Amino acid sequence: MLNLKRIAPLILLLYSGAVLAHSREAAGFVSGFAHPFLGIDHLLAMISVGVISARIGGAYIWGIPALFVLSMVVGGVLGAYGVPLPMVEWGIALSVLVLGVATMVVHRAGAAVLAVVMTFVALFGALHGHAHGTEMPGSISPVFYSTGFVTSTSSIHLLGVYVGFLPGKAQRLVKLPSYVGSAIAIAGLFILLNLAGSQD
Repeated sequence: MLNLKRIAPLILLLYSGAVLAHSREAAGFVSGFAHPFLGIDHLLAMISVGVISARIGGAYIWGIPALFVLSMVVGGVLGAYGVPLPMVEWGIALSVLVLGVATMVVHRAGAAVLAVVMTFVALFGALHGHAHGTEMPGSISPVFYSTGFVTSTSSIHLLGVYVGFLPGKAQRLVKLPSYVGSAIAIAGLFILLNLAGSQD
């Protein structure tokens, strides 16, 4: 069984050298690290990715979050350089709903379902990354900002993976991923409705 209590600090330690005394670098790391926690859409989507990866299992426990992070970095670079992507806000809102539903229904999926999951994860990762890159303050270090949001994203994915593993620890928790997924999907629906209302 995966021991997340041991792995989480190791992941954070990989990036500990990024927090330096130099204010620009430190501010960049802290700002990037905090950003995914400050938006409920980012937070819920990333938790979903972790839960989905745990439910599918095997190499996908790490492969799915890694794909999200890689796509997020690509999207972040595009956003930082002002390269536009269509429907970013709508895509991010939709990602919460879609990933929430996937959290409920995807479990040890076949090849066709996996292909769909991976496609959506890559797409949504790029959109979330683009938003991060676009919103990056110009006064901070882009490298340290990116390191910060990659670190926090990985941490949030680990939280989702842990939730996905909990049913294996106690029978009473067997439906927990479904409950979490339904709550996230409902939140995604409200985010979409709120976005639609704000653009009327």
